Amino acid sequence: MHYILFLLIIIATPVLAQHSHDFKVQWHGKDSVRVEFALSVPTSLATSNYSVFHAPYLSNSIVADTLRLEPVVFRGERNRRYAERARFFGDKAAPVGQEPALNDTIIYGLTLPVADYPWLLKGRNAVAMQLEKEGCCEVETLGDAYVGHFAYIPPFIPYYSPVEDNTGKAGELQRTNPVLQHISKYIPYDESRVLRKEGDMLFVNFPLDKTTLLHDFRNNGPILDTIVSITRQIMADTTSSVKLIQIIGLASVEGSIKHNCWLADGRARALMKHIQRHVAVPDSLFEVNNGCEGWSELRDQINDTPFEGQRELLDIIDNTPDPNLRERRIKRLMGGRPYQYLKEHILQDQRNSGYLRVYYDYVPDTAAAVINDALGLMNNKDYAAALKRLLLAKHDPRAFNALGICYYMLGREAEAAEYFERAALLGNAEAAKNLQQVKIIWQARVDNQ
Repeated sequence: MHYILFLLIIIATPVLAQHSHDFKVQWHGKDSVRVEFALSVPTSLATSNYSVFHAPYLSNSIVADTLRLEPVVFRGERNRRYAERARFFGDKAAPVGQEPALNDTIIYGLTLPVADYPWLLKGRNAVAMQLEKEGCCEVETLGDAYVGHFAYIPPFIPYYSPVEDNTGKAGELQRTNPVLQHISKYIPYDESRVLRKEGDMLFVNFPLDKTTLLHDFRNNGPILDTIVSITRQIMADTTSSVKLIQIIGLASVEGSIKHNCWLADGRARALMKHIQRHVAVPDSLFEVNNGCEGWSELRDQINDTPFEGQRELLDIIDNTPDPNLRERRIKRLMGGRPYQYLKEHILQDQRNSGYLRVYYDYVPDTAAAVINDALGLMNNKDYAAALKRLLLAKHDPRAFNALGICYYMLGREAEAAEYFERAALLGNAEAAKNLQQVKIIWQARVDNQ
């Protein structure tokens, strides 16, 4: 909860000569407001036979309504005796508010909860009162007397957040293409990796026992087009670059190891050549991995797919080091029924695997580092030091909102508004909120004048 406290002293000159009020307002955050002012009767009216009625009321510039407050009646000594006698005999109602002596000065105070009167936070609130003079047998209307006015000045709560590191075209593309990873995330290939579980890798399909990469085979078209497009865009960018294209070729476990390793290597190189036919990427930027037979992929799929012989197949894979013997035992298990299931439901995905990931790098974004460092100083309320840092990046639009905040907090509000407006025009929603706050505060100050 943020609180703002201000004290406004007004010496008012109302309709009545020599009638003055000390007016004080104290806000308690957005919860309530305390209003106090002094009331007294001018000496010209302070005669023993008379009473002077004060009926305070509150009006608001936004709400077309009037809040009537508890009245105060100043009574002369003789008038008070008349009133007490009339009440004793039932000729006059009981008092509804304070009834001080004519020569007294009282402090009239009230606390208004904002929950009951939310309009108090909007526009200008004016306090005035209706005045009447009453004798033994006549009432004279004296008109309205102005007391004072007040408006809520909200606290300035800055909106800001860290700026994004400008990672160039590669960073922009990564938001919708997880196949892109910064080079710091590089993971070398080893046979224990389960590539199908790495959701950020793209894979293409090959026909059975072939190394030919076909654009119109299965779902290859969109995937190949995506690979070529993002590679081309990064290669053309001056602020980011392709550092490494990791390709892994695999084959199923069926058949001889020698032939399967040939298939896996050929598939990996076919994918590399396809990219090079469309984008000028040197061989040095490729890491081509021959994964040979995809035993890790096969084991993982068996583990995730309950069927007859599942546990026995996992036991064979885990405890038979020789891959050729491993394959023979799998084929003979339970009369070949589990193997038949593998051929129909799992191995077809193993026969056509080529995986790819693209690693990139970018030119260091020094401005982002400077701005975010300044935001850290702002978190600690060190706005002078933050401004000094931000001036190093003052031409970067990402710094405009933070510059506006620092200028405002340091009392340079015109410059603050200028930077908020510039940032808002560029689409910075936080700057737009800050600018709106400044305008509301400025208007509240005008309302308090």
